Amino acid sequence: MRALGVDPGLSATGYGVVEGKGVEFRLLAKGTIRTNSREPLPARLRHIFAVLDRIVREHEPQVVAVEEVFLAKNVSAGMLTAQVAGIVALLADGREFYSFSPRQVKKFICGYGDAPKAQVLGMVEHLLGIDGLGSDHAADALALAVCALLSRR
Repeated sequence: MRALGVDPGLSATGYGVVEGKGVEFRLLAKGTIRTNSREPLPARLRHIFAVLDRIVREHEPQVVAVEEVFLAKNVSAGMLTAQVAGIVALLADGREFYSFSPRQVKKFICGYGDAPKAQVLGMVEHLLGIDGLGSDHAADALALAVCALLSRR
């Protein structure tokens, strides 16, 4: 089973593709899609769509997961992020689709909804058998992909 996790953002969208069988997970792809703030919104969204569409076609995930968008702090930025999440939902058409809050991801990965980010990243590294994942958008996306695979059990 393959899962695509996406950490949506207009300036930086993280993605990660993970294959899971039983309790074993394997990293297939990860990266961050960056857009230029001087470009018009439609061009930025088109670029994000094109890259994610290529990832979906290349890896053919059965499951897609995106982080829920919260509008509490900055509504304008949240609305832009929500547009990126909409792209992810569109690309998930015909596949299982999950939307997780950061708290849900922490609970699935670490068993504790208030786990610190470093603990989540360390657990994702452990589950994927990799070292030095670092804290970035792609790492968050990998956590979402693992979370989606774990939630199917």
